[in-house]
Amino acid sequence: MRKVSPRLLALMMAGAVTVTSITPVTGYQTITVNAATDSQEKEAAQGYQTNLTGFEYKKGDWKETKDGLYSNAVDKGDCFAFSKTTAKNFVYSTDVTFKRNQGAATLIFRFNNNIDNKECYAVNIDGGSHKCKFWRWQENSDYQLIDEKEVKETDDEKYTLKVVAYDSWISYYVNDTLIASTGDYTLQKDDKGQSTVLTEGSLGLLNWNGEMTFQNTYYTELNDQNTPELKNISVSSSTGDVEKAAQFTSTEPIMIQYVKNNAETVDLNIEKKNKNADVQVEYDGKTYNDGKNIPVKVGKNYITVKSTVQGENGQTATLTYRVNVHRRAADKTYYNEAYRNQYHYSVKDGWGNDLNGLVKYKGTYHMFYQFYDDTKWGPMHWAHATSKDLIHWEEQPIALYPDANGAMFSGCIVADEKNTSGLFGDGNEGGLVALITADGNGQRIKVAYSTDEGKTWKKTNKIAADWSKDPLNNRDFRDPKVFRWENKWFMVIAGGPLRIYSSDNLTDWKCESTYADLHTECPDLYPIETKDGVKWVLSRGGRFYKVGDFKQVDGKWKFVADEAYKDSDGVMNFGKDSYAAMTYYVQDFGTQENPTIPEIIEGNWMNTWDDYCNKVADTVGQNFNGTYNLNLKVGLKQENGKYVLTQTPISAYESLRDTENKISYKDVTISEDNNLLKDFAKDTYEIVAKFTPSEKTKKVGFRLRKNQNDTEYTDVIYDLQNEKLSIDRSKSGKIISQEFKKINEQTNVKKNEDGSVELHIYVDKASVEIFSNDYTAAGANQIFPTPTSLGASVIVEGDPVKADIDIYPMKSIWTDKEEVTDAESVGSMQNESQSLYVGDNVELSTYVLPTSVDQTVTWDVTEGKDVVSIKESNGKAVVTALKSGKATVTAASKLDPSKKKIFTINVKENNFKTNIKKFVNISGNWAIDGEVLSDSNQSANDFYMSEDAIVNEKSTIETDIAFTNGLVNLIFASSSTDPNGAYCIQFAPDSKNVRLFRMYKDGDIALGEMPSSINDGEYHHVKIEKEADAVKVYVDDKECLNYIFDADKESDKEFFNIKTGHMGLGLWDGAVSFKNLYVDKKEEPTKPTEPTKPTETPKTISVTLKGNGGKTVTTINKTKAGTKLPGWNKTKYKSAGKKGYVFAGWTYKGKVVNKVPASDKNIVLTAKFVKLKVETAKLSSLKGKSGKGTGFVAKSIKYTNKYGEKRGFRFRYSTNKKMKAAKYKTTGLAKNTYTKTGLKKGKKYYVQVRYYYYDSTNKKVYGTYSKVKSVKAY
Repeated sequence: MRKVSPRLLALMMAGAVTVTSITPVTGYQTITVNAATDSQEKEAAQGYQTNLTGFEYKKGDWKETKDGLYSNAVDKGDCFAFSKTTAKNFVYSTDVTFKRNQGAATLIFRFNNNIDNKECYAVNIDGGSHKCKFWRWQENSDYQLIDEKEVKETDDEKYTLKVVAYDSWISYYVNDTLIASTGDYTLQKDDKGQSTVLTEGSLGLLNWNGEMTFQNTYYTELNDQNTPELKNISVSSSTGDVEKAAQFTSTEPIMIQYVKNNAETVDLNIEKKNKNADVQVEYDGKTYNDGKNIPVKVGKNYITVKSTVQGENGQTATLTYRVNVHRRAADKTYYNEAYRNQYHYSVKDGWGNDLNGLVKYKGTYHMFYQFYDDTKWGPMHWAHATSKDLIHWEEQPIALYPDANGAMFSGCIVADEKNTSGLFGDGNEGGLVALITADGNGQRIKVAYSTDEGKTWKKTNKIAADWSKDPLNNRDFRDPKVFRWENKWFMVIAGGPLRIYSSDNLTDWKCESTYADLHTECPDLYPIETKDGVKWVLSRGGRFYKVGDFKQVDGKWKFVADEAYKDSDGVMNFGKDSYAAMTYYVQDFGTQENPTIPEIIEGNWMNTWDDYCNKVADTVGQNFNGTYNLNLKVGLKQENGKYVLTQTPISAYESLRDTENKISYKDVTISEDNNLLKDFAKDTYEIVAKFTPSEKTKKVGFRLRKNQNDTEYTDVIYDLQNEKLSIDRSKSGKIISQEFKKINEQTNVKKNEDGSVELHIYVDKASVEIFSNDYTAAGANQIFPTPTSLGASVIVEGDPVKADIDIYPMKSIWTDKEEVTDAESVGSMQNESQSLYVGDNVELSTYVLPTSVDQTVTWDVTEGKDVVSIKESNGKAVVTALKSGKATVTAASKLDPSKKKIFTINVKENNFKTNIKKFVNISGNWAIDGEVLSDSNQSANDFYMSEDAIVNEKSTIETDIAFTNGLVNLIFASSSTDPNGAYCIQFAPDSKNVRLFRMYKDGDIALGEMPSSINDGEYHHVKIEKEADAVKVYVDDKECLNYIFDADKESDKEFFNIKTGHMGLGLWDGAVSFKNLYVDKKEEPTKPTEPTKPTETPKTISVTLKGNGGKTVTTINKTKAGTKLPGWNKTKYKSAGKKGYVFAGWTYKGKVVNKVPASDKNIVLTAKFVKLKVETAKLSSLKGKSGKGTGFVAKSIKYTNKYGEKRGFRFRYSTNKKMKAAKYKTTGLAKNTYTKTGLKKGKKYYVQVRYYYYDSTNKKVYGTYSKVKSVKAY
């Protein structure tokens, strides 16, 4: 017996060969045949090798040749080759060779065989760009599952495409390089999910607009006998401790295992399903064959585990797992951090946002929340903690990971105690069921369940609800919150518009009602019993709420707002840092006739999406970014004829009060100049205060976390005259952003009936929460004061007040916190990296943690003593910049000199050319180096504003801009240094558009167009001409936008109010450089009061022009002041030029002049030369030439530098990638296109270009060649 391919089998049958035994073909199969002739076998070996059967071709030219399956789809779009071979779990691959550098080759799999309503997956490679895609066709619409990824070009244009499909996990390889793996966010962080998962279907090929040959197209079914799937991965350590075991899911690529700091190395314990699988463990460029003794650093460590099997036909199938072993910092680090709240829960390491799945089950509270192992938002997981009292929490392993459906966005958990879902098997009691938003390509609700009280979770393949099936057809379809009422499950869901769904079994849902104009995130709907019966509260993300009824209307369940809430909302929290509220699911709410409503508790995320949440950890210098508000009991009370929401801290917090050290004042009289709390010094406490004001008392409140100089503090103030409650953190310490700095307030906060005011305040290390008006008003804000700012005072404005004040120090909830008594670290409120200009100075200060130890530090310049000097005063250091360079300043603890803070001081020259006197750095890392002002950021809005209002009704703003990525904003009309609402011009990468809009306002006002995009890294001149009612924009002297404002148009109205405004620069998510920024105010000419006296005729003089080395190039006789000077004549003056340098102007008395200076005597002007810089070249396009003549067309980028020198181009091409025996062509100045014909058709050629300029000696100065690009001549 021998193994033969299906192709050979077909030839044998065609040649009347007798087949004695045939088995179904799945991979190479063993069959019994009579021998074929040598010529037949030779022909078969040269033909198309595949084990797919029953090909059917749709469009294009398809034919089998000696080289394989030839396909030509040039200018024909999608051309398919479908087979009758179907598969579920498999490895599927093909070789493809491109005949020309265009089009794309594609593997089609799990196809439904319906060309008119395609359902399948596809992976491809583009023969021109060498970029790969992975997408899914769903109801004939394509959804990209990855961003395009470029692969290395091969010399022979041959590529091997391979897919490993195992249940929902799909991996895509090109030339054995992993391109995509569903759920593997280490390959791509962006969310790219899908609705449901296609589990089986037929296999095929696709050619899009290309000419190519497919060969060796094979698939192998994967089953339990040949699977690469692993049974389990666990982590242990011979050097330290491992925390609770992470849940391993064999068909998902990611798991996170936490280990203690003493675990310097770890072992991976790997259980195979298939003993023949080859497993490799890789980390940090090394392979650990046994998976033992892998060194790990503090923080995250992604260890790669590859499990590979090989089929009979030689195909390999690999599943790539990522084990993130997160090594903790030293135990004493945790809960002693400067800004770790002591009685608010926070994520131990990493990022946390919205609360999810709050549930009480069998006596345990479960808190899940959005998590990513970083200090900024990323691909969402569900983290998990448990508690018995809602105060003290125990960390649990990560519960849910991103998967093929997308990232695990917000959701909820219910106790399905009667097993209505059927997920727990027949005859079994129920358990916990999670409904999770899977995000990517829209949003959908996924179901998971737990049979062990939330310890582990199993996801189902069931998509309970999907945005594409929702009546509103809005992709924002997330944050489900489920409750049980009237023996039915209900779900509120939003993310955009609100919807209400119902279900009998938690897995099949139908839409009851939609609310297209009621938008919210994280909705919640819960009942509260009142004297009028059951009322329902609709929470809008924890920010606002409505009160009403939940009932059937025309047979559909709807929320019907009370009259007072139909067109308005109540305020849940006026502070910025309380969001995504969620209540705990405790039990079935019962029925209208027999309600069983428990005490309802809500929690919130103590942060906001308004501008600054991602910046917190980096700004304050910590390894966690996720804190949660106090748990609150919610209720309703009647006020002015309507129901209002009450939110009261749960009584369990009273157990944290340090009653022995309570500070209490009863019926005390307090005036404006009081010093009642002069000896107070604490950072975690609770204030219960009642003020009884006098008739002329204006304000009462507290100044919290203040320093000794009263320059740093947070104010909580009740304004009695305006009935307004506010939190002012504008001077609270580290200010995260301009949005963070704003005062937050709520109006219509009523006094008590007797005129008194009650303030209930919770102060923690990094937050302030306030409640008033019988808990109907609430505000919460983060603060980041200097740790030594421990003072407090009572605020009274106006006549004295009577007050009762109790202050309770609060105990920590962190039971595993280690007490520290020695100096542990030296910190500072200033950035570690400081930028100064020569002559400037900065005052540096520090603190020592814990704050209870000696705060004395010693200062020293440890590097760059000639760059900066320091002067110590009162424990601070004034650093003065002496000259350009870099210096290091160190502050060491006197108690333990090994504990120190190191500042890096970068000193630069400020030669930025501008006529704007002073700028305000609103946000960002704006820095001047020489003549360049630059900034860079990631996912942030940075602003640099003029301090003064300098733009009049008629003004011109000019500057030179260079950028490659990000959104660049030029603000030309702002009412203040706050750019909110300012009128801006915006440039985007790879876009010709010039956008006119208002900052932070939706929509465009107008769009103009440039000849081409300007994000090429070169400087482009931008001019904005502002008129009283219009704006014009010029880019490189070409008008690109001309807009006349309309006073009746909503977006334009404010423009007419800004008579004199501020200008500014802005950047979103990129990098930018500016030069030469000028505001040239246009002043109306004034009429002279007297006749103008005739001016004297300028005296004629001689001007001698000299070049390099003092050589005279020419003398201009009988010329006058103001006469334009000639440029540099390279031909005539070349002997006086400077090799490699370009002429930059004539100088007189050290300054460059372009006109003859005023003088009574003959003068000498000397040429200024600057080093000629030639940029690294780029090929902007390279295409094979069609039509008359076989060859290619190469194109580069025209450019004239700021000295007026035009760029020249020299091309070269070769059949060798290393450019051996290359042929050259100099096209000349400004001639950026090279067309080469007479080449061999189908041959690959390699092409490069380099730039040159002529220097002042009339010699060419060349730059470096561009990257090699290839093209096929045709």
